[in-house]
Formats: sequence, C-alpha cells, structure tokens
Amino acid sequence: MSKLASNIAHGIFDFTNRSLIKNLIIITLCILLSFSLLFFPYQYYASAKSGKTDFQVGIHYVFEQDEVDQIAANVERIHDLGFKVIRITMECDTDPLGYNYPTNQRNDAFFAAAQQYGMAVALVIKNLDDTAKVDYYLNRWGSYLSYIQIFNEPELSSTWSLGAMFTDDEITSKFDIMYNVVQAHHLNVQYYTNFGISYVIRSNVPIELAPKLDFVGLDIFMDAFVVTSPHFIQNLQKITNRDVVITEFGMSTTDHAAQTEFILKGLNLFKNMGLPGCWLVYWNSAYDSYGIRDTPTETAVGEWIAANCN
Repeated sequence: MSKLASNIAHGIFDFTNRSLIKNLIIITLCILLSFSLLFFPYQYYASAKSGKTDFQVGIHYVFEQDEVDQIAANVERIHDLGFKVIRITMECDTDPLGYNYPTNQRNDAFFAAAQQYGMAVALVIKNLDDTAKVDYYLNRWGSYLSYIQIFNEPELSSTWSLGAMFTDDEITSKFDIMYNVVQAHHLNVQYYTNFGISYVIRSNVPIELAPKLDFVGLDIFMDAFVVTSPHFIQNLQKITNRDVVITEFGMSTTDHAAQTEFILKGLNLFKNMGLPGCWLVYWNSAYDSYGIRDTPTETAVGEWIAANCN
C-alpha cells in the first residue's frame, strides 16, 4: 500500500515537474490570486455590518423639468424620505429683462423650499459654463448653497468640436479661471470636482485640482464598477489626499427590482467603507430611466435611509 502511494506521489511530481504543466499551474495560481485581490475588498466591505451612522444620502433633482408649482412638494417629499442633500445643475436666464422668466422662477421656488426644509444644496457648474452666467447665478442664489461642484468629470472634458478633448494644461487653466470666479463671491461652501472611473487614465488631473478642493467626487454607474469600486475609491483618496463622496450613482432601467438591488447594494458598500456619503441620480429624469420618483425604488431607498442613517 505504501509502495502504491509512493508511486502515485512520484507520478504526480513527475507530471507537475514538466515545464509546460508547471507554467500552467503558476499562471492559474496568479490568475486566482489576481481575482482574489480584485474582489476581496468588495466582499469584505459588502459583508460588513454596522449600525446607524452619519452617512449622507443625497439625490439630484432636475427641477427645471417640473412646473413651478410642483417644486416645493417634491423638495418636501425628498426631505421626508431622509435625503440630506439635493444636487442641482446650474440653469438660469441672465437676460436683464428676464428676472422673472420661468427658469428663474423655478430657481426661486426651489431655493425657498430647500430653505424651508433645511436641505443642503450642491450646485453643478458644467465644464463649458460661461463665467458671466456663474456670476449672475451666485449673486442671486449663491447664499443658499452648501457645495459647489466646479466642472463635471473634467478628465473627459472637451470643446463643442467632436473628439477635441482638452489637454491637461487646458483643464487646469480653465478650472483655475472658474475657481477664481466662484471664490470671489466668498460663499460659505465646500468645493469639489467629480471624476469618473476614467480618472485612472489621467490621474494627474485630480492630483492637480485637489489642493483647491474640500473633497472629491466619484461617479459610478455600472454594476461591474460597484464590485471593483473599493480600489478606485481608495486610489482616489490616496492620490488626492481628500475624502471621496460618491456624487453620481444610479442605474437607468425600467426594471425597478434591478434598480433597487443595484442602489441598495451600493449604499451598503459605500456606508460600510466609511465614506461620507452617496448622492443618487436622479430623482426625476425625462429623457432616461435613472429617476426613482414614483417607483418602488423610491420607497426602498427611503426605508434604507431610515434604517441606516442618523
């Protein structure tokens, strides 16, 4: 029996000692190790348990798609669900004769409601916004803001010309111009810029902009990126030396069960990672299916906030 076992052991040794077989074993082990390193952080944080925290859940409200008389009720509803931040895009009419044009009326209605319900507001200044428009907006509504996002995923920013992406120097110089315009208003706000997963290709962009920011944002949409997001988040934290907030997170689908599962999976992960917060896109959206308003996802997210956030 012992001789049989010895023969089997020698046979296995002789088999694995062959050059091709050894290489295949080493390659397989390397692949398995790589997958373990890639997915272990997600499994670790996703399975962690923690009680209620100050994790801040926000949502982007496209109020310019609603009528003026609908805005206050929507802000109240967002507040009652437990959201702490409403993110909006800078839209206004700067015509001197248009002080009470519909777009400006919507802004007035929104900020009045946000003040009434104690909602923090994050303003998005887009990459190609005009500085005169920014001045007008901040002069009129800037005092109601808590956060200002200067540019959106600047690592991908381009001119109106198809494919004409800004160089790194152009991004930095345009950012500095807009930053100086915003800072001249001396508002009591925090500054941030958000990045997509593609920041890893142009990591010098967040590194260059970070010194002028209070925190940085990261946008995550695809399910695959949720699973690998701990690596992207931790790397962004490291290279910028700033806290990371998930500033855009959502799924465009009419399958509300899948949308709910995706969003709750992300909220659990980001909360367990100890991030300051996660802001969803969108509350409403006329041109895609990101919006959670009037869907089962709205109810599920509200219940999650009540169970997990102070």
